[in-house]
Amino acid sequence: MSAPSRRQTMDVAKRITALRRARGLSQAEVSRRLGWSPPNYARIEKGRITPSLRSLEAIAAALDSPLAALTGADPMPPEVPVVAFASAGPGVEFTDQGYPAGGGMYFLPRPPEFTDPNGFGVEVAGDSMVPKYEDGQVVMVDTRKRPVSGDYAVIGLMSGDKYVKRYREAGGRVLLESVNPLYPPVVVEPHEVRFAYKIVWARER
Repeated sequence: MSAPSRRQTMDVAKRITALRRARGLSQAEVSRRLGWSPPNYARIEKGRITPSLRSLEAIAAALDSPLAALTGADPMPPEVPVVAFASAGPGVEFTDQGYPAGGGMYFLPRPPEFTDPNGFGVEVAGDSMVPKYEDGQVVMVDTRKRPVSGDYAVIGLMSGDKYVKRYREAGGRVLLESVNPLYPPVVVEPHEVRFAYKIVWARER
């Protein structure tokens, strides 16, 4: 196997730099996460050092990004599928159309900071999340991130119902909370949750 060319090293360096900036991180912060000295990490971003596979894996983890986003071996799809409608009110269902990585109802350009190749968008329906999310607003989820209590998420239940809600765990149960005080929380048992993905991006209204 031949050694990476100078151009390949620079391409990797540019991808690392772009992802770090998209995360809003400084070189010092990434170095701290890696446990490396800042000068050594800076040399990688400048293309002066060709990182090993192990180093690339560590950097990808520090940037919360798939390895392929750094190597370019599997480029991110340029668009994100908006696969279904989710309920922002009680009892509204939607169907998966290609979930989690297939075609969708329509596509939106991929935000530069949205790095999950299997991520998807959901168009909110209803007013239970107003003013956080409006009816018709698109939110995007990272399928690698399970929400913790207090996170906003897209949640699918074994019953087939799916919601955009604030996710909370309390007393051994899962509460799907609305922002609009007119809507009571949906309370379910943990085994009733089919999936829960953290919302990491919302389209501006």
